[in-house]
Amino acid sequence: MARGKQFDEREALQAVMRLFWAKGYGATSMQDLERATGLTRSSLYNAFGNKSQLFKQALGLYVQLVQEKFQRIVEQAATAKAAVRGLLEAVIDLHFSKDSPGGCLVVLSVMESSQHDDETLAMAESMFQAEQRMLEEILVSGKRSGELVADFPVEGTAAALAAAASGMVVLAKAGMSAARLSEMVRATLRLLDR
Repeated sequence: MARGKQFDEREALQAVMRLFWAKGYGATSMQDLERATGLTRSSLYNAFGNKSQLFKQALGLYVQLVQEKFQRIVEQAATAKAAVRGLLEAVIDLHFSKDSPGGCLVVLSVMESSQHDDETLAMAESMFQAEQRMLEEILVSGKRSGELVADFPVEGTAAALAAAASGMVVLAKAGMSAARLSEMVRATLRLLDR
């Protein structure tokens, strides 16, 4: 009888995700992945496939975790503006949290385009589209409640907010302080003051 796996796949995938997030795809070697997970190369290959397949699974896990976090923020917000503020502040927290390697794995991986094939590009595009749809839903809800004016430009504003969030990731990685990014959040929220 064959022995079962002696490790937790999700725990190993989280370690892989954090490593790709911290170092980037190109700078992460199979030896790095072995050290991060405590697994041999053959165990990694048997469980997840090659480095590219491993990255896709790590990216998928990251997208799932971030979308769950964003959904909780939206559900707990009392107003549309509070929901947008919460999402933008979460971008800052994602970078500066001691539990995070910093930045956003999706944005950073798009900037390091060498690892992308059609599948990973589609995954990244899907996350950006989901983020924009979430913002559009928030703004539509704000219109329904009367918080935002009836002719509020939902689609364009949601796109601008999503672009601001991605831009904040890049600026944080370039060394912008949390305080400066918080100023950007306050300025960006003025888009909702129509």
